[in-house]
Amino acid sequence: MKNVTALLRDSMKVKPASKRGARQKTSTPKGVTRLNFNENNYGPAPEVTKLLIDSIGRVNEYQDFFAIDLKQKIADFYGLDKTAEAASETNEFGENSKPEDYVIIGAGSSAVIDMLGEIFINPGDEVVYCMPSYESFPDMVNDYGGKRVEIPLTADYHFDLDGMYEAVTEKTKLVVVVNPNNPTGTYINGAKIEKFIRKVHEKAARLHPDDDQDVVVIVDEAYYEYVDDPTHYSMIEMVQKGYDRPLIVQRTFSKAYGLAGLRIGYAITQPALADAIMKACQAWNYSGPGLLACEAALDYQDYIKKVKALNIENRNYVADELKQLGFEVVPPAANFIFFGIPEDATAEEREKMDPVRVKNELAERKILIGAPNGHNRVSIGTAEECKMFIAAMKEIVR
Repeated sequence: MKNVTALLRDSMKVKPASKRGARQKTSTPKGVTRLNFNENNYGPAPEVTKLLIDSIGRVNEYQDFFAIDLKQKIADFYGLDKTAEAASETNEFGENSKPEDYVIIGAGSSAVIDMLGEIFINPGDEVVYCMPSYESFPDMVNDYGGKRVEIPLTADYHFDLDGMYEAVTEKTKLVVVVNPNNPTGTYINGAKIEKFIRKVHEKAARLHPDDDQDVVVIVDEAYYEYVDDPTHYSMIEMVQKGYDRPLIVQRTFSKAYGLAGLRIGYAITQPALADAIMKACQAWNYSGPGLLACEAALDYQDYIKKVKALNIENRNYVADELKQLGFEVVPPAANFIFFGIPEDATAEEREKMDPVRVKNELAERKILIGAPNGHNRVSIGTAEECKMFIAAMKEIVR
């Protein structure tokens, strides 16, 4: 065969290899403990599992392509009826916006991210975000010919909002905040994020005084349910209160809800943006059982609270044990822990704590974790899985 590269779109010709585990040419071996994908190892609520079993007999049917029932359920969950009532926006048919018009559904968060690239990015458009962070975003920027503007995290592994603000130019199309961040597990309080969003849009107005150009701010809150801070709040509140600048807040059913394999993510935004995003090719590619399960899952918030409590308990245990083993543990706010070699480690300790060595030694013991960016990242599993992980770590390090 001739050189395949010559057949590709220009952006694909120069796209670097993806660092995402989902795009590596490997499969998960059988009989292992998966602590590498930030899954909820407790699974979904039992009632949701039963509904899924009952829905198998309908897999011959196409799903509701518009996902109306799930959109309405999400809109009810966030009280978007009041938002729609107070707004004066109309949808693409000239009708007054309905609560469900604020909701976008996709086949997982990654699909929603791809949709955003397809809809908004022209070749050369700048996309500002911090790294290391969720690799779907740099993948998306490359896929559509955008320009990556990557700002390093702060010294304590948080998104550098000041650095991102300074990086916004007249060429900026998207600004992305992942909160809590993946892979570091750090988060920034909602009040600071809201202030940042307003500052970015004020700057965009100064940069584009005579045209309709603006910056779309994306806040990925995939791990929002795990944050243990009563003062923290979601940027969905800005949409609820009628914020009228381009803002898209992403959520997912893959993490706390325990439905990762069903691939359903969603976003809350203004109806005009939601209408535009529905033009994307992936706007209809979710499964029928997935829609039904997610619709039911919203009814079991007591289960989500239970999952959160278990996660905090297990997370604290793992963090404390890793610290006792001498690791630097980044304060976690999600369902995983980012840990590495402390600066004052001896040469012998560095050899024992080498992230790739730790990952490989654990894999030999049939425990899978990640090794991104010179650190390790371990998902918080069940109490039994966490104890198994710590026991293996003691063998490896000591």
